[in-house]
Amino acid sequence: MKGFLLRLGLFLALALLMDRGIGSALSYMSKHAAGGYLGHQNYILNIMMDDILVFGSSRAIHHYNAALIADSLGLSCYNCGQDGEGIILYHAWWKMIRRRHRPRLVIYEVTPAYDILWGDNSKHLGWLKGSYGDEAVRREFEEIDPSERYKMLSLLYRYNSRFHQVLLDYLHPVHNMDRGFLPVNSGLDTLRIKDERQLEESVSKNEMQTDSLKLRYLEDMLREAEGTRFVFVYSPTWYGIHDSGVDPIMDLAHRNGFLFLDFTDSAKYVHHDEFFYDGSHLNTRGADEFTRDVIRELRMQNNY
Repeated sequence: MKGFLLRLGLFLALALLMDRGIGSALSYMSKHAAGGYLGHQNYILNIMMDDILVFGSSRAIHHYNAALIADSLGLSCYNCGQDGEGIILYHAWWKMIRRRHRPRLVIYEVTPAYDILWGDNSKHLGWLKGSYGDEAVRREFEEIDPSERYKMLSLLYRYNSRFHQVLLDYLHPVHNMDRGFLPVNSGLDTLRIKDERQLEESVSKNEMQTDSLKLRYLEDMLREAEGTRFVFVYSPTWYGIHDSGVDPIMDLAHRNGFLFLDFTDSAKYVHHDEFFYDGSHLNTRGADEFTRDVIRELRMQNNY
């Protein structure tokens, strides 16, 4: 029995040393990655001092040409878009950004599934694990999945789902973004359009399932918007079908005196294949054209 306990103790000690050693190495590489998504995140959280920020999911990172915005408005701009993410990520990021910088304008690209509709919020904690030491991040973990506090005791766990990403972005950083903007050059040959009837049924099914936590995070973000103007945007879709699930965000924006631009059913884009690479995302041509339209709207609304 004594021998078993000794071996168990040695195993646990070795496991702890490996966890601390490998976890610390991954943490260092993650925080010093110069390119890719981790370099993108490091710039946002530690360096960025731009006047205009773009928040939102893949429809943000692929739809807003930050260089074009900067050139047109004479203000610096960075696209903070992140694939598959929404308010769960940006609520925490906003708190971290606000401690050192107050941008003049935030353009928030709305994606109902990630920003207001009910869903599994724990899956959006992944990009926040590396920032778990921050108080705002820890609070979100507590609210969304309290059991994570025990898992986060492991440094290795914080990076286990992004091991390859950490190594790639640190050892072979790819600089494929232009001020955070990641255009998609694909066109008609890769167009993948869902059946519109299925989409309508999906919208109808989800429209009433508002997530109270996401709504509270949006409200909290706007309460801390002193010195920053928010503009919420629903960019074009090939289908041209308005998702009424976004209506609570539209109401929230209007109640707080912020602009909401809805391009969903814009005749300029709906069913115009030349602007899209799939039903929900614009290609490079569409992104540049849409960015110009947003700039025009901002000027017309006397925002800039």
